[in-house]
Amino acid sequence: MRRATALLALALAAGCGGTAAQTTAPSPEAQGVEQRKEAEMATCMKQKGFKYVAYVSPPKQLSDQRKKAFSGDYESMRAERAKYGFGHFALYVYPKEFPNPMVKPDNPDIDPNWAIQSSLSEEQRKAYQSARDACYLAAVKKITGKEVKSVEDHFEQAEKTKIQTHARLLDTDPALVEKAEAMADCLKGKGYRVGRTNPSAIARRGTDEVREQVVQIGKTDDIDDSKLARGQFFEPSLTAEQARPHLTKEIKVALDDLECGKDFYAAYLPKEQEIDRRVYTEFGIEGTP
Repeated sequence: MRRATALLALALAAGCGGTAAQTTAPSPEAQGVEQRKEAEMATCMKQKGFKYVAYVSPPKQLSDQRKKAFSGDYESMRAERAKYGFGHFALYVYPKEFPNPMVKPDNPDIDPNWAIQSSLSEEQRKAYQSARDACYLAAVKKITGKEVKSVEDHFEQAEKTKIQTHARLLDTDPALVEKAEAMADCLKGKGYRVGRTNPSAIARRGTDEVREQVVQIGKTDDIDDSKLARGQFFEPSLTAEQARPHLTKEIKVALDDLECGKDFYAAYLPKEQEIDRRVYTEFGIEGTP
């Protein structure tokens, strides 16, 4: 079964300086907020007459290489990009390493509440989901003070705040602005189209360019997307063999991007990661949506 994807959701998932598979490593503070939120959910659901297990997924374990890549370490970033590019087509070539949500992992993380809900009748499932949604909003409000309308709205608010904070703190940093402009000049010299040259935009330029190729494949293949909601499309159904030529091209783009941005990423990524962790903790989210 193919996955219908909102363009916004995929934009949130795509990494800026690293790969699309990477996420901000969750801080202990964010994990603590998540545990409190789940405890509130369990209490709320019990009050509504439903069983609910307070469950927090085990934190993602990042390799030392990926952790260093997050910090802007050149050698680590080069090793990551030489294999995965920005991570878009590698999702199909290395589906279990990323992981690809359409491929069953070897050791799946199973939320016990899925089994609880699936054991109910159709009418009961609807009531359960309605109660769960209401409890989620109440738990977010109590733990973080944030007024959200839905799970999607919660993540969208966090992403909007993150982007605004990047613009306020990173795009006005004189040292980062200078390094971003130097990176832009280098990319132009290699024949790449460069639009905005502010730090947060130049950090996304390469990964956004490749992501747009995936979007176009998904929107122009032989699967009808017309009945989906506006802004949604079916993700491409690519085999590893079909995706590999695209990945080869993506790797070249990613490595050129890194060579031009070697100094920029070393200065930008640590600051970006700190902002992201702070925002996700504020919203009670463990990592990138």
